[in-house]
Amino acid sequence: MDPWAQTGTAESGQPGSWPAPAYDFAPNGSLTAAPATTDEGLRTATSRRRRIVLIVLASVLVVGLLAGGGVALFTGSSSPSSVPASAPVSPEASAALERALAAARAAGSFHYVSTSTGTTGNATTIGDAGRTSGMQQITTTDSNGHATFEVVVIGSSCYFEGDTLALEENLDVSTSVAQAHANQWISLSPSDAPYASVYAAVNTNDALSENISLKPQQLGSTTTGGRTLQTVSGAIKPVQIAGQTQTLTGTATLEISPSSHLPVRYRESGTSAGQSTSFTMTFADYGEAVSESAPPGAVTYPSIGGASGGGNGGGGGAGSSTSPSVLTAFVR
Repeated sequence: MDPWAQTGTAESGQPGSWPAPAYDFAPNGSLTAAPATTDEGLRTATSRRRRIVLIVLASVLVVGLLAGGGVALFTGSSSPSSVPASAPVSPEASAALERALAAARAAGSFHYVSTSTGTTGNATTIGDAGRTSGMQQITTTDSNGHATFEVVVIGSSCYFEGDTLALEENLDVSTSVAQAHANQWISLSPSDAPYASVYAAVNTNDALSENISLKPQQLGSTTTGGRTLQTVSGAIKPVQIAGQTQTLTGTATLEISPSSHLPVRYRESGTSAGQSTSFTMTFADYGEAVSESAPPGAVTYPSIGGASGGGNGGGGGAGSSTSPSVLTAFVR
């Protein structure tokens, strides 16, 4: 699925019919207003996936062009609602959160765009999540430079393709190996060290559970792009990804369509390891088919000198020798 060619139609309640975006891309990549609709399935492409970014540092986002496409900015508040950490869980907010996650899982698939921002790097992710397959296109910038890579998951099979820096940071291989296999598809099996972190957060269930993580303390509403959305806000909860617990202190808000109960946007703002971080993830195109196929000519990770060992953090896994091994989020 081409993430820059997504279009929507007004929600009719029929399968395969989804709300139009608040903004569309003009042929030159600029942002244009889309026709008004009656529902909230905001299809806005901001920037993408935090939790599969294998370099555990916070990020500073530069919103711009990715893969030749324009980036549409989501209109609305720039930070999630602030909720006192001592506030109790709200039964109403908890029910709304569970309903939204259940609706997204029942839809089976969605397109998403996410950004991680902080003080020492940035990450942008565009992905399509399906029940048993999915793909992600990731771009990161950190003190080592700019890296781009793609991940494809089909069942338990996992494939990685990226530039030299991406291979060094995410597959824990030497510079010479990374240069020799840059922009070549590499298959990973569960016994390969980086597998767990590369595989993380790609399919529908994992993309939800490893990205949306908050204590439902407050139920509210917000108006975004002229539409009223239900909100669930609260403290960010730790999440375990690829064997590592990613801890972030701060607040988060999930914005939900009140008619379909589907997630529209998730935002976090907080600190991790003393660094300010933020994360935004927008959702669209629920229920559209996600069909991935094995990249032709892929070579195995062991064949390029990769190590086995399960990629569960601490030492050898995804990540360079100067980075922790989670292929997931700077912020968690």
